[in-house]
Amino acid sequence: MLRLSRQKNIQNGVISASNKVFDGEFYTHWHDFYEFEYFTRGSGDYIIDGVRYEIAPGMLFFMTPLNFHSVRAQDCQLHNVMFSEKICNLDFLSRLLNGSTPCAMQIEEKDRPFFAELLEELSHASGDEAFASCLLNGILGKIARNGARKEENFSPVNRATLFILNHFRDNPSLSEVAAYAGFTPTYFSELFKRETGLTFKEYVDRLRFDYAKKLIDYSKLSVGQICRESGFDDYANFIRRFKERFGISPGKMMQARKS
Repeated sequence: MLRLSRQKNIQNGVISASNKVFDGEFYTHWHDFYEFEYFTRGSGDYIIDGVRYEIAPGMLFFMTPLNFHSVRAQDCQLHNVMFSEKICNLDFLSRLLNGSTPCAMQIEEKDRPFFAELLEELSHASGDEAFASCLLNGILGKIARNGARKEENFSPVNRATLFILNHFRDNPSLSEVAAYAGFTPTYFSELFKRETGLTFKEYVDRLRFDYAKKLIDYSKLSVGQICRESGFDDYANFIRRFKERFGISPGKMMQARKS
């Protein structure tokens, strides 16, 4: 089980784009950056969070720091893009995460030349962050437009949830996220609850516990390591609340997965 970091896998820590030929298997892994892969040739299976998708020409797979994925490829050619949220338009990224865009989608035949052209340019533009950002935003905007059921306006809360996704393991405070969204903590708290249906703490905890459960499902980390990886400081509190949420302790869930 691999956890890939942006420091080691993205040359400048912001964006890396390449064209690849791949035949074989890349075992389950996850990372602290965003990634998408667009296939122009080949077949196989792409597994994201336990859901299996068929690889075929025109398939695009999009992963966030919350997704665990593996690949079994046969004679595949693809474009791979790994990037930080710092280089892209947050409205486009927010639409991908809050809208109806799936982790996997088939790019329509008429749109494939657009993707091929921009991705080819992007593979040579990683050293020029301004140009790479323009190309990446064009691609993300097209993905979001293709995947959305309707046009939506993205509020400061959408951007705040994106910030939370990128920092939930770092214990972001309500005041910190409210300041990022441009509001006082009190007003932001009310707005956040109104738009998401959850309090700020409930939302962050849901991300953390869902992430902890995925670590149990897909990694070989110990319960203590999972507690820390998920952003919890108090081990006993983590065990108690995990059991309240899922009806079983993390240790017993881990044993059940192994049996």
